[in-house]
Amino acid sequence: MFWSPNASAVRSLHLHLLVCISLVFGISHAWLDFTDQPCVFNMTLRSLRPILSWKLKNHPIVPTYYKVQHTIMSKLDTMKIVEGCTNITRPSCDVMDVLEDIHENYLFLLEGFRGSSALDNCSDIFTSADMYFEPPEFEIAGFTDLINVTVKFPPIIPKIFKKELQHSLSLVISEESGGIVKTHKPKITGNIGGNFSYVIDKLIPNSNYCVSVYFEPKFMGTPIKSPLKCTFLQSRQESEFSE
Repeated sequence: MFWSPNASAVRSLHLHLLVCISLVFGISHAWLDFTDQPCVFNMTLRSLRPILSWKLKNHPIVPTYYKVQHTIMSKLDTMKIVEGCTNITRPSCDVMDVLEDIHENYLFLLEGFRGSSALDNCSDIFTSADMYFEPPEFEIAGFTDLINVTVKFPPIIPKIFKKELQHSLSLVISEESGGIVKTHKPKITGNIGGNFSYVIDKLIPNSNYCVSVYFEPKFMGTPIKSPLKCTFLQSRQESEFSE
C-alpha cells in the first residue's frame, strides 16, 4: 500500500507526539510498541562507527530509495534528516555524526520511496543496550614463546565516546590452547588511534595457539567475537633450522 506524502507526515507527527508524551510522563520506551512495523532495525558498531541497517518484512513493493530522520529523545527536538542518508538505495546508513552520546536515547524514522510515491515508514528507539559490537580487525605473529597481536583502530575515535573509549568499552584478547582459554584486557586510552599492539608472552613452544579479539561493552550491549586466528609456535631450534 502506498502512503501519500500527507499521510506520511501525519504518521511522523503522531509518532513524535507519542514519544513526547512518553517523556513527559516518564513512560519507558519499551512501552512504545514498534513491533507491528514493515521493517526491522539493527544498530551495529562497525570499526567503532554506528551503522543503522534495516530489513523489510514481506513488503509487496520494495522501495527504490530511502530517507532517514532522527531526534534525541531527551531534547524533544523535531525530527532532522541524517546527512548523507537521503535518496540512498542501500538498506543501511552511517549515523556516526548524529550520535553525540552513547548513553542517550535516539529515535530514528525511516521512509521508503518508489519514484515520487511514499511507501510505509517505520521507526525505532535505540539505546546503547540495542547495539551490536563488531570485533576490530587484527593480525597475529607467533614467535618461540609469545604472540604479538596487532589490533587496528580507526585513526579518529567517533564523538559518541566523547574521547573516553576506555570508559565505554573493554578490549578483550582471548587466547586458546589445548582447550584452555585465557582472556586479556589491555588498557586502552581515549586518544588511541591507528594500530595497537599487545604481546601475549610466557607461552609454551611447540604448541598451537588461537586468538580472538572483541569489544566488551561496560554497559548493556551485545559483543560479537571475532573468528579465531591460529599459529603454531616453533621451538627455538626448529625456528633456527627452518631459517
